[in-house]
Amino acid sequence: MSKYPTSRNFGHGKQIAWAGHQALRDYYGQGHYATVRAHFLRWQQYCRWLREYYGVSDASGITQFHLDEYAGHLAQRVEEETLAVAYAQNLLSSVNTTLKALRGDAMLRIESPSGHVGERRHVRQTIPDGYNWDQVAAALDALYDAGLFRAASVVELARSFGMRLREAVLGDIPRWVQEANHKGQIDIREGTKGGRGKEVARWVPVDGAGDCALENADTTRQTLGCGNNLLRPGESFDELVNRGEIHRARIVLHRHGIQGYHTLRAAWACDRYRELADYPAPVVAQALPAEALPPDPAAESLAEELGLLSTELGHNRLDILAAYIGAHRK
Repeated sequence: MSKYPTSRNFGHGKQIAWAGHQALRDYYGQGHYATVRAHFLRWQQYCRWLREYYGVSDASGITQFHLDEYAGHLAQRVEEETLAVAYAQNLLSSVNTTLKALRGDAMLRIESPSGHVGERRHVRQTIPDGYNWDQVAAALDALYDAGLFRAASVVELARSFGMRLREAVLGDIPRWVQEANHKGQIDIREGTKGGRGKEVARWVPVDGAGDCALENADTTRQTLGCGNNLLRPGESFDELVNRGEIHRARIVLHRHGIQGYHTLRAAWACDRYRELADYPAPVVAQALPAEALPPDPAAESLAEELGLLSTELGHNRLDILAAYIGAHRK
């Protein structure tokens, strides 16, 4: 007979987070207090995510689908640079440990946490979410209807300029508006990966969609009393992104088939490739009938265009491009 008079959470208690804590205490023999607490705090995050995204409040309702989706969610955050790889791996490991403690077996688990959220250098095989502008427009309408105006601006900036999430949040919007008006391009510096942006110029062209994105972002920051970027006075990046509006907006994006902000960066890269090469990006081309395509350009003949695209993405490394646009046929 269970020590708790309930069938919920495999008999460990009524509340899923609390039940996980009790199961961990039993699993570690009422000792290893620091280890139990660390697992419990990470388990709490998973429980909040389960309730928020899938309405699951009983551990017996967790399936492999929920584990795989959580791993994918964390992988997106790692790509967007809002979560460290090591911590993402720890979050997944703690879910495995707590589920084992709750269930009494290891039948349900996330295999190889590092394989899910480790640094990814894959070749894109599918067209990025948000490549279709109608899909993005529908998501934007839903975000505005939900009052998630800053998240809408991040979506527009990521899709229109290939920005990372951090760059869209921390960028100097008034300066961008001025640069767009006078130069037809903007210099993305704030929030760039590795802190290199303030020393290295990264100019990206502005088209019609980009003009609208900048105008909307500028209106949003002024209306909400933000500074030069999308943060309110005294608000931290973590508060907005990981605990606030940007996090809540992910549910809306998922409903419209967009798994994360980073995929919009890849969608922009595919569009920009077509502009530079006068040919669909490799991952788009492979989805089109062969008779509809002109001769596939060899990568060697596109060295200058590929180099420019890599620079505009802020990488300056050609080997990264395949993760955004796919690989050329040999």
